[in-house]
This record gives sequence, C-alpha cells and structure tokens, in this order.
Amino acid sequence: MKAEIKKERTHLFSPSIQVSVMAVIGGKVEIQALETAVKKACSRNEMLRSRILLEEDGRAFYETGEEKEIHIRKMEVEEDWKEVIQNQASIPFALKDGELLRFFAWFVEEECRLLIIGHHLAGDGMSFACLTRDIMTALAGKESPYRPLQLYPFPGQEAKGKLNPPLKFLMRRLNSSWDKSGRVFGWADYEELHRKYWENRDIRISLETFPKEECENLLTGAREHQVTLNSLLVTALARASGEKRSIGLAASVRPDGYEGMGNYATGISITYAYNPSLDFWENARRVHRLIYKKLDRESDKYFLLRFMGELRPSLVDAAYFSGYAGYENKAAGMVRDMFGYHGNPKGISVTNLGKLPIPSVYGAYRLKEFIFAPPLVPNAKRLFGAATLGEEGVLNLTMTAGKEDFLREEAFFRQAAAILKGMAEA
Repeated sequence: MKAEIKKERTHLFSPSIQVSVMAVIGGKVEIQALETAVKKACSRNEMLRSRILLEEDGRAFYETGEEKEIHIRKMEVEEDWKEVIQNQASIPFALKDGELLRFFAWFVEEECRLLIIGHHLAGDGMSFACLTRDIMTALAGKESPYRPLQLYPFPGQEAKGKLNPPLKFLMRRLNSSWDKSGRVFGWADYEELHRKYWENRDIRISLETFPKEECENLLTGAREHQVTLNSLLVTALARASGEKRSIGLAASVRPDGYEGMGNYATGISITYAYNPSLDFWENARRVHRLIYKKLDRESDKYFLLRFMGELRPSLVDAAYFSGYAGYENKAAGMVRDMFGYHGNPKGISVTNLGKLPIPSVYGAYRLKEFIFAPPLVPNAKRLFGAATLGEEGVLNLTMTAGKEDFLREEAFFRQAAAILKGMAEA
C-alpha cells in the first residue's frame, strides 16, 4: 500500500527531527525476550512496516511491505542514555530502506531501560507512548490489535482551519514561482544536508523529575485555580525567562480512540511576558486563557496544517536546503524565512504529552518511568518535553538545546523547574 506524505512533509528532509523516549521497565528482562516483544509490537503497526518512497515528480509516500528486522543494541551500564540521543542526532535515518526506529537497552539486575529513537515520520510523541505500551504488552505474552496506517486528515478534519484570501494568494504566487524555478531533492541531497547541518552543531539534554507527591500537589493546585498542568509549566518558563517571549506549543489533532503510529499534532503559539506585580496563579490563569483562545478556535489550531498543505511538497523541502545547504532560490528563501530556518532561533517550544493513557503493570513487568525528549527542530532554540506516567504519578521534564548555549539554557531550565517545585511544596 502507498499513502502520500502531506502533513508530515516538513519532517521528511529536516536535518534535526528525531523523537526519543526512555522506558524504565521493572522486572527481569532478557535481551532476546525484549527483541521478540519489540518485533511483535512493531509488526502490529502498519506504519513500522513502511519505507519512504520518493517519486520523480517530488511526491513522497509511505510504502508498506515486509516486517523490518529488529536489533536492540545492548549498552554498558556506565553509558549515559542522554549521550546516546546526542550522538544519534547527526546520523540520518535510512528512510528509503525503512529505517524509522533505533533501539538501545541497558540491563541492570531487576530493571531494564529501553531507549527508542525514531524519525518523526514514524510518529508523534503520543505514538511512541502507545508503541511502548504495545512492547510492554508483548513482553507480558499478550497481543495488541493490528493498527493500520491512517494519516491526517481523518473524516471531518478536511475543511478545518481555512486560510484567508490574502494568504492563499501568497501561496499561489510562491507555488507559481517554484514551479518555474525549483527542483526536486533526492536521497543524496538528504544525506548531504545532514552532513552540512551537523558540521558545527551538537545538542545536549537535561532532565528534571517530579515524584508522585510533587506531581499530585501541582495537579491539585491547578484544579483549584482552574488551569492545567501544561499552563503551569508554560507560566514557570515565562517567569524564569523574565522577558516577553513567543511560546510555541504542540497540540493534538489525534482522533479519539486511535492508538496507532503516525503524526497527529499541530502547533500554536502565544506571546506572554510574566507580570511580577501579579501572583503566580493569576499569571497562570492569563497564560491558560491565551492557550485555550487558540485551541478553541479552529482557524488557529489548524492553521499550520492548512498552511503547509498549500505549498508544493518540494518547496517545503527546499526551505531546509536554502537555510542550511546554500541552495539559492527566491521562493525557497521566502519559505525559509517564514519557517525561521536561518539566523538565531528564539522563543520557547513545549511539547507536553500530558497524562499518558497507558497502564503501568503488564503481568510480571512494571513500567516505572517514561521520559520523552522531542526533537530540537531547526527553528527552535530550546525545546521542552513533558510526560506524566499516570499510575506511577511521575512527571519527567526534559530540555534539549544546542551545546554552545547549553550552560545558559540549563540554568534557565533549572530555574523554571525550581519554580514548579516551589509551587508543589507550597
């Protein structure tokens, strides 16, 4: 089966687009049993039986076929999982061969740590949480339902987020210019783009953990003040920043009940400056209102998806080559500037998976922790990932930033985390 890549096109040639999750599994796990469980879980997701096909006209497709070979790299105890993510970031996935995921595992007595690093084309953060659940299910000797490939838009989503006439006119002009002057990029271009992008770049990751009691206290305070934990997180980041910031947030368009692999996220942004003359909770309420003003309005929530859908697929690709590989083209340069693929990225980007809809106990095994590190996409300066493992009640918060800015960014991250921990204690 072939399914055209449309919404996901911006991920295809991105040189920094890996999604990472760490699952801490309680119980005695052998590597052979883990490999069998991973293979079984992947075989139940049609997405993970796909390779990426590029056609001469510039279109790209998921093409499903045979099950992929699964290999888990066994790591030494002293090897840091964060360093593995950092080192893997610059290695392009062999998408044409169906490489969408990489697996690494640490085995220590009665505990196993499974690190999954995947290309964003395989799925969004929630997809990786669902895959983790399917792996745990298989490890316990049970089978998950088959999950066919289903791409956005789902029925009822096609007409949401219409663009205004002036913007549609601009899109037509860009496409017309590109049709006359543009080109199609291939796999050799993809690999060269990665090489150039990572020549002078590196990333670093930091982690903060909020144990069950702290997480419950934050949730209680949020409910009392009629805001969400996500709004608290954004408010803490705004306070730590100390200045007016553009804050980008991932938002889900995943249909209720669908638990397969794929990309069902969009993005919104707000601009906010923390007001020190107001208390934290009043700032949080203001942030909350700004967020939900965007989420509740279809034209805002679906804007990015419709905008991307109006551009020629190869023009979406070209923005990366214009920004990071020296490709010169007027239309590509305009799209590059629209997407922010040049200069010094600013702002704050947050992807919060919320309370994960997955259990903790699977027969003799327990999912003790779930850590989520979203990709530091090229137009982001620092990116925060959050996930709460429901039954365990543990919130893990990560920050990914460039190596050259990491000490400053980590201090900012620690300050925001300290603000949240202070609110939990209060």
